[in-house]
Amino acid sequence: MQKVFEHLDRRIDTYEKLPLYTYLSDSRIAPEERLAFAPAIAHFVMSFSDLYAFALREEPARDRFQEIVNAHTYEDGGHWKWFLADLGQLGLDPSVRLSEALRFVWDDATIQQRMLTYHMFRLSLRASSLERLILVHCIEATGKVSLGSASTAGRELAQRTRRKLVYLGPHHVETESQHTLEEDAVRHSLNGVVLEDAVRAKLCALVDETFDAFTAFAEELFAWIRARGADRKGGADADADKVTIDQSG
Repeated sequence: MQKVFEHLDRRIDTYEKLPLYTYLSDSRIAPEERLAFAPAIAHFVMSFSDLYAFALREEPARDRFQEIVNAHTYEDGGHWKWFLADLGQLGLDPSVRLSEALRFVWDDATIQQRMLTYHMFRLSLRASSLERLILVHCIEATGKVSLGSASTAGRELAQRTRRKLVYLGPHHVETESQHTLEEDAVRHSLNGVVLEDAVRAKLCALVDETFDAFTAFAEELFAWIRARGADRKGGADADADKVTIDQSG
């Protein structure tokens, strides 16, 4: 099992170097600007509790691996409430028609956000308890990168405006470190599990498939951020041209 975790660590090293996380950690950019991506990840965040409750959790647990998974699903399954609260704190919770909200969530620009949700369900529903445990480790590993980068902006926002974020702030990161999955005794016991070569290869392939889905998620989200910035710049330029025309007329 230790070799599986070593493979996972190598994928983390690559994942955390993606442009999205460089951008989110860049203190030269206003924190409000860096965190304006939040609405775009709504589908995955709001599906997360269902993923944990209905795809990864199994009651009663069939073995120790599933017990660890179950404990984690209860610890992590309600964080969507923090996300909704943060939208209000960021001024990203406008009143819109239901049809407009649905159109936004299912927009072509966020296909990979939704595909990530569907991939995780597909991988989870028929997985063994050991495979589910590896999936949870992958989800938590990518979450640490994402939330760690976002919390930098969340902390700066709190310092500047006294508006404290929970999901995108340091509180979420600190909570993650206290989960059962992170306990030294749990990791030590898992490292000692002996796997057949075929099982180890299958778990490493599962790690790769999961990180590939999260990488597509992160690359698309960064493209969404850049397109949004270009749209705003284009709008500003158009307004400037209009002012010039109006003044000259």
